[in-house]
Amino acid sequence: MKKLALALAATLLLAGCQKEEIDPQNTVAGSPGYNAAALLDHAANVVIVGTYREVDQKAAALQTAVVALAAAPTPAALAAARQAYRDARAPWEVTEAFAFGPVSTQGLDAVIDTWPLNRVDLAALLASPDPLTPASLRPRDGGLQGFHPIEFLLFGNAANKALGDFTPREYTFLTSSAQNLKAATGRLLQAWQAGGGNFAATLAKAGPGNPVYPKQKQAVQELLDGLTAPADELANSKMERPLAQQTTDVEEAKFSQNSKAEFLQNLAGIEALYTGRLGTASGAGFSDLVAKRNPALDARFRQELAAAQQAIAGLPGRFDEAIFQNPAAVRAAQAKVRTVLAMLQTDVQPLVDAL
Repeated sequence: MKKLALALAATLLLAGCQKEEIDPQNTVAGSPGYNAAALLDHAANVVIVGTYREVDQKAAALQTAVVALAAAPTPAALAAARQAYRDARAPWEVTEAFAFGPVSTQGLDAVIDTWPLNRVDLAALLASPDPLTPASLRPRDGGLQGFHPIEFLLFGNAANKALGDFTPREYTFLTSSAQNLKAATGRLLQAWQAGGGNFAATLAKAGPGNPVYPKQKQAVQELLDGLTAPADELANSKMERPLAQQTTDVEEAKFSQNSKAEFLQNLAGIEALYTGRLGTASGAGFSDLVAKRNPALDARFRQELAAAQQAIAGLPGRFDEAIFQNPAAVRAAQAKVRTVLAMLQTDVQPLVDAL
């Protein structure tokens, strides 16, 4: 009986070892498993860190432009500050595809991109004698920090604010807010970089002993959740709410009238993480996993993502105009984004589940 028990234990141990051999973090070449090491490393160190580096650089340029505007308010300085704002939003909207890790756990999203803007409290603050230094603004509610107060004060309610409408306290608020925004994007970059929090290594080196991702499958799922989230938010919130309610009051980029550009950057974030391409850099993307399991699905997803991008870009005029003048075109573009979302949830998710 004892020999039988030992034999059974050995059989179970062998079965466990065989299962572990095809577990993602222990896959060897030619096994039926999938080793995500290249995907995770490229996503973390090239796509994500590279995008956060660009966000930080563009936030610095925005701070410089705002300071220049406050020092010498001219039409050219105002135009430059507004363009610097749009330029900074571009890479930030790409990061919606990987809004996990320090941006969430350290509360950085709340001080960079809280929406909606708290216009009532902002007006009260600007009308008060309270100090508007960077230090005094940092403890404020997230609705008074980050991109959107800067957007509102630079552009006005309908992107038509004149130089004569600016007040001295608005310039002070703008310069302090831009400084705080740059500090927050710098903290976010440091949280991912080596020499800082190095969360890039945490994601890239998923596997046994990793405190956040003890299995590669968990890190791969994090990436898939990242791909899914901006498609869901874009289709079912950013596009849906203004269209369904027939109002621009709930349009996130209302003040700068920049919605179409930001929508396209959301899709660009999905594309970067999926294809592994960021600018001139390329490497393993999520498609590496999909193509190995289902090449036809990989090709179809790329086609549907491109179709969604084309539909957004092809919306007549601005988004805030199209929801009133061409709602059918908005619905058609929204349907294309929903197709991308459905494919991620219905077709790609089972590939991760099977790891």
